[in-house]
Amino acid sequence: MSTKKAWIGGGLILAIGVLAYLSYHQSQAVRDAAGTIGAAPFVHRTDMRYWLADGERGLWIQRGDSEWFYARFSAACHGLISTSSLVFDTGSSGNIERTSSVVLPGGGRCEMRTFAPSVGPSKDRNADVVPQPQTQ
Repeated sequence: MSTKKAWIGGGLILAIGVLAYLSYHQSQAVRDAAGTIGAAPFVHRTDMRYWLADGERGLWIQRGDSEWFYARFSAACHGLISTSSLVFDTGSSGNIERTSSVVLPGGGRCEMRTFAPSVGPSKDRNADVVPQPQTQ
């Protein structure tokens, strides 16, 4: 085998490896309501400002001052409504996204099924709650 053929063969193997790596590590593409393809939504854990449980079925997450996202769980997340402490299992990326999960105190784990932009929680969600005076 000549040196030229060895270089060409090595270059082809390297090119195939690079293409395989790049195609594997691309961000997940999703379609929005208009059918446009874009990158999958996420919130980096350092950009998260606030979260609010939607019962046991989902979670609103606020990024920055105004952007909201809604994470729906694959099953009921028992204990979510009664906690004020969560850990987001994001893997090494630090991104809260559809493949993330929520870990509750005591070890309960809730896997996300969907993660999408949202208008946020309803402003009047507590309209029917009557404030009660504290008794001691």
